[in-house]
Amino acid sequence: MRTAGNAELSRRDFLVGLGAAGLCTLLGGCRSTEPPATPVSTPTTGPQGYRQTPPWRIGRSALGDLSSWWIMYSAHLEYAMKELHQGRFWGGLALSANWDADKQALDIEQLAGQGIHLLLVEPMNSPYVASAVNQASDRGLPVVLASGPLEGAKTVAWVTTDEEERARASVAWLLERVPGGRVVVIQSEPCQGSGPAWLKSARSALSKSTALQVDYLTSFWTPAEAKRAMLVALSNGPAPAGLVVNHGTVAQGAVEALVERGLAIPPVAGADDNNGWLRTAREHEVTFLGFGGSTKLGRKAIDVVSLVLSGESVTPVVIQPQTTFDAGQVEQLYRPDLTDHYWADHELPEYWIQTMFARQS
Repeated sequence: MRTAGNAELSRRDFLVGLGAAGLCTLLGGCRSTEPPATPVSTPTTGPQGYRQTPPWRIGRSALGDLSSWWIMYSAHLEYAMKELHQGRFWGGLALSANWDADKQALDIEQLAGQGIHLLLVEPMNSPYVASAVNQASDRGLPVVLASGPLEGAKTVAWVTTDEEERARASVAWLLERVPGGRVVVIQSEPCQGSGPAWLKSARSALSKSTALQVDYLTSFWTPAEAKRAMLVALSNGPAPAGLVVNHGTVAQGAVEALVERGLAIPPVAGADDNNGWLRTAREHEVTFLGFGGSTKLGRKAIDVVSLVLSGESVTPVVIQPQTTFDAGQVEQLYRPDLTDHYWADHELPEYWIQTMFARQS
């Protein structure tokens, strides 16, 4: 088995590195030094009513960058604004809700009064947040959602990934390789965003097989917490014949638990292109199905924002595609020169990647 050093990067180091790259929107309360933009006009019906002359100023209501996925998503968002759509944005205002629905509702009210042209929301799926969004929308401010859903909200577009299809594809792949036995499903928390849809779809697909004993675990989205949850599960039942996960980080922890117990590693369905997972899969020669490209959702969100503010038509739901890969692609995706927090399928320049994820010598 092949090994590589695993120099971890703390959350503080992430923010320092991202600050060096100029990622203002990651920090709650960060403010642009540009003069206020012209307040938005009351829209007519349809996207044409949201047309504004650039440069644009947007407000971002962020959940909070609690994981490397959110860090990478935010980097794509900022890269799209600063470089891909250079000259079209003045920048923007950003507030982090720290995964608190009440705070996010207040953040949205505050952002809506700051002379922005559009509100970009990564929502907690809460009626309080939906009410704040609807108040902003009723005042003529276009709202674009990114990542998870927000029930009952008046929005122009929702930019997301198809997590239901990801779950169905994961289970279908696993059932081809695991005809029976125990299957452990690990759902990462916080179970916001598209997590509930993923879990519902996985349950539905697995229920069609009567030969499986299916156990469901929840874990915070870190390898250490997933390892702890998996060790408990191993004490309460036989070794699993298969794993279904919705994050590579939880797959990483589950594999570490199996290795610690000296057990064989079964097929793993639903991992992703996180470098920590790729390293683990490479070291232990894991058979798996992975999904890549989800962090590019940040760039997709800004593309949609640009269309809306240009008066172009957008569909109500915009899907960021994900690609599938397996153990055969690990060598070309894994970056031993970068930390576990890097995500392989991205659209960022190499100098951004080096600033954010280079291992410290």
